[in-house]
Amino acid sequence: MAEAPNRRAVLGATAGAVLAGALAAPAGASAVPRDRVTIASPNGRLLVTVRVVDGRLCYQVARNGRNLVALSGLGLDLAGRPSLTGGLVLESARRRTIDETWRPVWGADALVRNQARECVLRTVQPATGIRLDLIVRVFDDGIGFRYRLPAQAGLDTYTVTAERTEFSLQPTARSWSLAAGTDWNADERHYRQARLADVETAQTPLSLATQNDEYIVVHEAALIDYPSMTLAADADRPGTFTSELISLPDGAKAHLEGEFSTPWRALVIGGRPGDLAESHLIENLNEPCALTDTSWISPGTYVGVWWELQRRHTTWTEGPRHGATTERAKRYIDLAREAGARSVLAEGWNTNAGGSWTGQDFLTPRDDFDLPEVLRYARANGVGFIAHNETRGFVDYYEQHLDTIFARYAELGIHAVKTGYATKFVLGGVNRSHFDQEAVRHYQRVVETAARHKIMINAHEAIKPTGLARTYPNMMTGEGVAGMEQHNYKGPLGNPPEQATILPFTRFMGGPADYTPGVLNVTWDPAGLGTRVQTTSAAQLALYSVFFSPLQMLADTPENYDAHPGFAYLRDIPASWDETRFLDCVIGDYTVAARRKGDTWYLGAITDEHDRTLRVPLRFLGRGPYTAEIYSDAADTSWHDNPLPIDVRTRTVRASTVLELRLVAGGGTAIRFRPAPH
Repeated sequence: MAEAPNRRAVLGATAGAVLAGALAAPAGASAVPRDRVTIASPNGRLLVTVRVVDGRLCYQVARNGRNLVALSGLGLDLAGRPSLTGGLVLESARRRTIDETWRPVWGADALVRNQARECVLRTVQPATGIRLDLIVRVFDDGIGFRYRLPAQAGLDTYTVTAERTEFSLQPTARSWSLAAGTDWNADERHYRQARLADVETAQTPLSLATQNDEYIVVHEAALIDYPSMTLAADADRPGTFTSELISLPDGAKAHLEGEFSTPWRALVIGGRPGDLAESHLIENLNEPCALTDTSWISPGTYVGVWWELQRRHTTWTEGPRHGATTERAKRYIDLAREAGARSVLAEGWNTNAGGSWTGQDFLTPRDDFDLPEVLRYARANGVGFIAHNETRGFVDYYEQHLDTIFARYAELGIHAVKTGYATKFVLGGVNRSHFDQEAVRHYQRVVETAARHKIMINAHEAIKPTGLARTYPNMMTGEGVAGMEQHNYKGPLGNPPEQATILPFTRFMGGPADYTPGVLNVTWDPAGLGTRVQTTSAAQLALYSVFFSPLQMLADTPENYDAHPGFAYLRDIPASWDETRFLDCVIGDYTVAARRKGDTWYLGAITDEHDRTLRVPLRFLGRGPYTAEIYSDAADTSWHDNPLPIDVRTRTVRASTVLELRLVAGGGTAIRFRPAPH
């Protein structure tokens, strides 16, 4: 494995990462600019103008001649120094062109084009001599910009007390967001739709649609050694938001030293919802792969002892109803073999899991879980094991023993770990937010330590994804979403159907999510919880095309899969793709997505709480006839009263075919297209 990249310097391209084109044309220094610099996208349709107005750096964004972001301020506040939002002079501007095609280790597409125009603007504050760079990249599908504090006298160590980045957006735009929060589950809420002017705070990503049908996502990329960015509305300027960083316990935002570049502030921009979901801008703002060997990273589906715990059919704790026993794990290994799944998860396998979750060492199995036998049986069936490490927020112990734990897993042949940080987060003996600078550092340390031991990570209750999986592709997936688990709780009935039609354009913009779909027996309630999954069974199948995760769970139990005809669709379903298309989408109403692996396409269509019929052209198919295996809601399926029936049929189609899909409320359709035999 390569050395971890310098977090304060830009990486060069890893050998073999660039498949075509040049990473960058030679940079050129312009004459000292007057008061503005304009950077155009490669196709010329998107323009970013940076100005110094009364000593403050500002920017604005236009697309096709229309303003998307009005003049917005930039800058940082450093402790004990004059604010870097005033007194600045623009000294120089250096430009370069980026154009490369790279191949992800796993992803929604087999090849990714990274094409942008970049400008590095250097400013100085004459009163203090402090230099501040603004790096701007403009893509055809959006922009990214970041601050860089170059190495300079007087800034050996320093503290960021505030970031003053503004986003002046259209106040009448429709938006989809979560309220900003610092709790461990702040990202695990239901997305709200609101007029942007009515939004007071937001987690990032924040997504919106303007009155001119321009779609924008405000997010960040390459979040390393810095706190998570949320957004706070300006009460005096409707539609204008300012970056609000999650504070450390001492009230500071970030303690830094030497040259440092902040995460990218990103705007993904498109003319339709599908442009957002298909964009690779967030990934492209991250550095190339830092690992010299990625052969051990293996995307795929997984099964395991999880949903039965959520439904309280079995328990995490030892006793007569303990779920993670040797025999039960073997049953799931059998399921994995039958389903073509790569691995098996067993939550509650280790000593002291469940209950208070204290006293765990993540290496000692319970008496009724024979780890060597489970691993032997898994290997004999071509299946891996995912070790569950639920720290419950006791992070000090986890960090102190991380190398020991992962080294032992590597010796045992365990190459995947599901981490957990539910409830509190105690690091350095201090109770802190899951999203402050030191928490972000912890998650990164876990990923880097795991990479040294060839271990893949599925992180729960962790920081939102910001495209870092390009650099560390062993960071496979994470939670940060109100997923299937939310359907388990008493009180609200779980995720409303519209949530699934919103997520591809919000939460998934930063990277994969471990939503854990595939619960086919949506009414299964063995413990009498009085809750259920708020979709039809067919909609659960459709989620495998709508949602992306390179570790994608088949979440239901072996017994429920045995009894359901929809399980046939999940056998050998891919978790990494060659091509992705979002075909027809109205955020909050319905989504139709298609993904290709080899010569086989998988299509998923889902709807909100309303019945609807969609006409879907199949122009994405190749030449010749295809056999379409269609799994849809049956004629008598009802989201509320009869959600289980599935109609399975086949028909021959071509690229010229237009399918008519009848979706019941909360329902969906899943289709597998295979080239028809000649």
